[in-house]
Amino acid sequence: MFRTMLRTILLTLLPFGMPLAQETYPAKTVEVLSVFGAGGGTDILARVYAAEMSKLLGQSFVVINREGAAGSIGFAVLAAAKPDGYTVSFAPATPLVNSPHVIKNLSYGFDSIVPVCGVFDNVFAVVVMPSSPYKTLKDLLADAKAKPGQLSYGNAGLGSIPHLSMAALTRAAGVSMIPIAYRGDSGVLPQVMSGTLSVGIIAVSSLLGRDVRVLAVFNDHRDQAYPDAPAVTELGFPKIPPGLNGVFVPKGLPKPVFDTLERACKHVTNQPNFISAAKKLNQTVEFFSGAEYAKILKADYDFKGQLMKDIGFGQQ
Repeated sequence: MFRTMLRTILLTLLPFGMPLAQETYPAKTVEVLSVFGAGGGTDILARVYAAEMSKLLGQSFVVINREGAAGSIGFAVLAAAKPDGYTVSFAPATPLVNSPHVIKNLSYGFDSIVPVCGVFDNVFAVVVMPSSPYKTLKDLLADAKAKPGQLSYGNAGLGSIPHLSMAALTRAAGVSMIPIAYRGDSGVLPQVMSGTLSVGIIAVSSLLGRDVRVLAVFNDHRDQAYPDAPAVTELGFPKIPPGLNGVFVPKGLPKPVFDTLERACKHVTNQPNFISAAKKLNQTVEFFSGAEYAKILKADYDFKGQLMKDIGFGQQ
């Protein structure tokens, strides 16, 4: 009787519909989906992010690799997950802004997944092995012009930033090269270094410490790690927006959980361990709130749709 009376009194003191107690998030292990193979730059930072989140929030954040199809396999898993905050993804936005334009009958759409925060941009480069006959990007394009449709380049998946960047460049140069898709940089890089692939389009973050020659970077300025390599815009080619990287969740996440993840993300991007890891990978950390990042991604989504029409690539 006493407990019943106490509960009645407490309910009258609480705002209508508010439970007596809410589970503190997170109350169990959180899975962090990494949508490309282990060992690449984004995957490395995903693991640092997970470690820092574990320390901050007191529960394990465990990285799970779900690579394939330019990241869309991992995002399909994310979109299908229960929107409770226990499945998130630290990943490029490629599967969100590119894949819906590329893959017919994709199991998710642009509005199926929500950005929690933006963290850093990932710049890509045209890369060959040190003994390659291609000393410059001009050499490569001249050979491609002399051998139409015979040269190929490795990329992280059809519809990925590396694929689209090189497709736009070759179109602007009036040459034809064959894209060969791999599961992330960790699949492309060994093939380039061994000479199996003549050319790879690989994230600068995956190249540090590797014995490769960088012919150009897909940006509007030179990269500090490879100052001798020109930006494609220096050579008269269009800039393609780099890989936009952040944290993503399924649509429908409760606002308190979303807010916790967003605040935690901002905290992590200010931690020395995360900043140091990003610097070692030649990445500059820049935090964007979920709302800010959503606007950036919508603009990129629209841009990529138009780009694919321009280069004649789209849903398959």
